[in-house]
Amino acid sequence: MKKYLIFFTLLLFTACSAMPAEPTAIPVDIEAMAFEIAKTSIAKTQATIPTKTETPIPTPTEIPFFLDALIWVEDARVPIINYHQFAPNTSKQSTDHKIRMEDFIAGLDALNQAGFTLIHLEDWIKGDLYVPVGRRPLVFTMDDLFYNNQIRMDENGEPRSETGLALAWDYGQAHPEFGFKWTLFANLGDKYYAEGDLEGKWRDELAKTIIWSIENDARVYNHSYTHARFDKSNAQGIFWELEQNDIFLRQLLKNAGREDLIPDLGNMFAIPFGYWPLGGAYNAMVNYITPEGDPMLAVFDIDWLINGAKFMAPPYAPEFDTMRIPRIAMPPEAVEYLVEHQNEFPTPVSCAVGPLDAEQVDDENYLQDTIQVSITSETCPKGVYLLEGYTFDMR
Repeated sequence: MKKYLIFFTLLLFTACSAMPAEPTAIPVDIEAMAFEIAKTSIAKTQATIPTKTETPIPTPTEIPFFLDALIWVEDARVPIINYHQFAPNTSKQSTDHKIRMEDFIAGLDALNQAGFTLIHLEDWIKGDLYVPVGRRPLVFTMDDLFYNNQIRMDENGEPRSETGLALAWDYGQAHPEFGFKWTLFANLGDKYYAEGDLEGKWRDELAKTIIWSIENDARVYNHSYTHARFDKSNAQGIFWELEQNDIFLRQLLKNAGREDLIPDLGNMFAIPFGYWPLGGAYNAMVNYITPEGDPMLAVFDIDWLINGAKFMAPPYAPEFDTMRIPRIAMPPEAVEYLVEHQNEFPTPVSCAVGPLDAEQVDDENYLQDTIQVSITSETCPKGVYLLEGYTFDMR
C-alpha cells in the first residue's frame, strides 16, 4: 500500500510538471515584419518577370574628313595684256595704244569663252596661284592712268558708261567666272584729270576715281610721276620720280579722308616706254622703298607679239624674275593670239586629299604628309598643290 502511494505521488508530480506554464509576452515589431514580407513578395514577383536586355549605345564611327586641293599638274603660263586708252566706236580701227570700245568688249567675251579668268597680279607674285578648276589665269594691266576715257566717275559715284573700265566692270558683274581685276599703273604728275580745270577740283575728282578703283579690285601702282624715260635718268632722278608719284597718290587719299586705303597700296612699277635704266639708275629703281617701308615687289616690262609671245611663269619656276616680268602690248592682236592658242595654257585640277584629322589641318607638315600618301596611293596626281593657304611642290 505504501508502494502504491509513493508511485501515485510521483506520477502526479510528473503530470503537473508537464502542464504548460502561464504565457509570457514576447515583443513584436509589426511594421518591420510587414516591410520584410512586402520585400520578399516583390522580390519573388520580380523574379518571375523576364528582365529587358539593355542594348549598348554604339560608339559613332569617325567619318573620313577630306579637303579639295587645287593642283597644277603642269606649270601655269600667265599672259599679261597691257591696255592704255579707249577710243569711241566711230574710230577707224583699234591700235596698240587706243582700242575701240566694241573691240574691247568683244575681246573680253572671246577671252572668257576661251576659259580665261582675271587674277590679281600682286597675289600671284606672292604665291597665291588660285584659279577656278578648269580656268586659265589672265592679267589685265593699264598704263598712263588717269585719263577720262579710261575711267571717270558720274554724279552717283559710279564709272561713266562711256569709259573703258566701266565697260569692263559691267562685263565682270555679268560674267563672274571672268571677273573684274585690274592692275593700274598711274603717272599722276603729267596731266590734269577730268575737265582739266585749273581751280584744283580735278584733284578731288581724281581722288574719287582712285578710291573707287581701289575699293573695286582695280589696284593702283607706280608708273613714275611724269612718265619719264628711265634710260636717260640717273639714280637721283629715278628716285624722285617714284617717290613723288607715291607722295601725291597718298596726299590725294588723305585729302579725301581715306587714309585707311593707304595700306592697300603696294610697291610695283611699270617701266615707261619699256626703256630700262642701267647701273646705279637701275639699282635705284629696283631698291626703291615706299613711304611705308615696303620694298619693290616687281618691275614690269612691255613688249610686242612681233618679238615673240612672253608669259609670266609661276613664282616657284626657275625662270621667274620679279624684276623683269613680261607684258604684251597690242591688245587686239594679243587677244586673238590667246584665243587661238588657248589649249597651250594649262588649267588646274582638283583632288580630295585625306582622310584628315580636323584638328591637324593647320599643321603644314601634316598636310604635306597626307598629300604624299594621296599621291603614293595614286588617288591624286603629282603637281603643285594649293591647300588651306599653303603651296606644296609635290612633283
